[in-house]
Amino acid sequence: MSEVIEHEGTPNGERAKKADAGKFKFDSTMSREDAVAYFQAIVDGLKHGVVNFKQGDRSLTVNPASVLDVEVKASSKGKEKKITFEISWRAGQDPDLEITSS
Repeated sequence: MSEVIEHEGTPNGERAKKADAGKFKFDSTMSREDAVAYFQAIVDGLKHGVVNFKQGDRSLTVNPASVLDVEVKASSKGKEKKITFEISWRAGQDPDLEITSS
């Protein structure tokens, strides 16, 4: 079973969990402006094909494929409003095609 490390008491009530080397989870309450900056960094990373996550000594780098599965959910229930984004892909989905002529 994976070890779960939870860091609490960080600025803005941030909580980070580490389940294993291949997972990175981050929860935080922040201003809308700060949230936009995080999402802009993700968008920039998607454009360049590499997204880096780092907090303290923990880091994770992912290389999104050129074909992505995108899921967007929005809900409104009483006072709670939520938008959830999920972007996924399969490794090796970008075939390395090489065409040459002799």
